[in-house]
Parts: sequence; structure tokens; C-alpha cells
Amino acid sequence: MLAGMKRPLVMRALGVAGRLVNDRHYRNAMLVRLERPLGLFQPDNHTVPDRYPELFDIALREIGDGPDRRLLSFGCSTGEEVFALRGRFRAACIDGLDINRRNIAIARARLAAAPDDRIVFRAAGSGADLAPSSYDAIFCMAVFRHGSLGDAVFPRCDHRIRFADFDRTLVDLAASLRPGGLMFIEWSNFRFRDTRAFAQFEAAHAAPQAARPDPIYDRSDRLMPGVTYRDVVFRKRLIAPPPAPAAPGQGGSAAKA
Repeated sequence: MLAGMKRPLVMRALGVAGRLVNDRHYRNAMLVRLERPLGLFQPDNHTVPDRYPELFDIALREIGDGPDRRLLSFGCSTGEEVFALRGRFRAACIDGLDINRRNIAIARARLAAAPDDRIVFRAAGSGADLAPSSYDAIFCMAVFRHGSLGDAVFPRCDHRIRFADFDRTLVDLAASLRPGGLMFIEWSNFRFRDTRAFAQFEAAHAAPQAARPDPIYDRSDRLMPGVTYRDVVFRKRLIAPPPAPAAPGQGGSAAKA
């Protein structure tokens, strides 16, 4: 009986070992889980080419293209989002930031195979060192979430991710967005409207109801049962008030993945 119970465990262990050896993306995700760098939200790096065509089309239509346009893919994984944006924005400067340095190494290798001096990839876990008012659009797609929160209903999320980190990250990113620029936040476990930075923005576009499967947590990291949040595109006001001061105890690191 004991041997029979051990066999599935052994097979599972062998399967994990095989993926670690043969699947680079899986290996990268497992290593960043172990390292837990400051600012980590989503440890998984699953992505596909041109994953958000409707949102990318909105960006092109509303801000236009040109050598004076600058875009940021925050949490760019291995670069697919950046290269998809280049397919629409032929002349803009595009920066890709990701907390996982191995993802950035893969993205840079792809860039080296097809050089583009207006694309830059950099390993970073926050937007704290970004220049003020330097971007026309910032994309945070499937960044501010943790995959395990969708597998079961947890009454709190702070054992995985914290609203305080989300809040601080959005303050930093908002500062780097030009007035009139667009912030894209898709697949998030938190609502942008609950952050201090939101006072500088207005909601511009919503996603279909069917596209909101993730559980939503409040400012205190508590589950909001039955709550959905459809707004995904936000425009920075031309004359924006400064972000509200942090609430007591709402510190923490800037965060992303």
C-alpha cells in the first residue's frame, strides 16, 4: 500500500524535474518563485504573441505613432508584448521592464537577432527610477495578480500579494506618464480606482464582462465577493492633482512581475 502511494509522488517529481531541465520558461518561473525578488507579483511568465490586439489598437488610435512617442511594457516577460507593439508602432521608442532577469536575457537575445535601436529591455522590479512624464502609454498586462488566487477563493491575498505594493507601484508609474497619456491595466487582482494615483486619471475604456475572471481584493487585502472591475484603460488628466498621501500602514515596496 505504501509503495503504491509513493509511486504517484515519484512520477510527479520526475515530471517536475523533466520540465525544469527541458522547459526554459517553466524553469525561469520556478527560480523566480524561489528568489522572491523585492516587488514580485506574478511569478509565472506565460505569454503569447499579440495577446491584447484590441487594447494595442486603442493605444495606436488615441496616441498615434512617431519618433516622439514612447511606450512602456511593465512586466514584459520575454518580450512578446514589446514586439507586438512594434508591429503597430513602427517609429516609437518602446521600453520593456521585467522583474525576472532571465526573461530579460531571453528578450535581449531575440532583439539581438533582429536589432532595433528604439527598443530597450531592462530588469527592474518597480518604476521608481523612471523619468517623470516620459511615456505616452504604459501597459501593465497580467502583472498585478497572482495565479494561485484564481485557483481557490482566499478571503485574503496578502500571503501572495499586497495592495500596498500595488498602490506604490502605480504612484511611480503614474509619475512617469505624460498628461493625456494612457495607462493600461488588465487582469489585476486589485482595482486601480482604489489607489492614490487614480485621482490623476479618468477611466477611458472598459473590457467585456467575460474578461474579468480574477477575484478582486480591497485596500486591506480582503476579498470582495462578487465584485468585478471592467475598466482597463485610463487617461491621465491634463491638469492632475497630486496623488493622495498613503493611509497609515500602507507602506511597502513598489511591485511588479
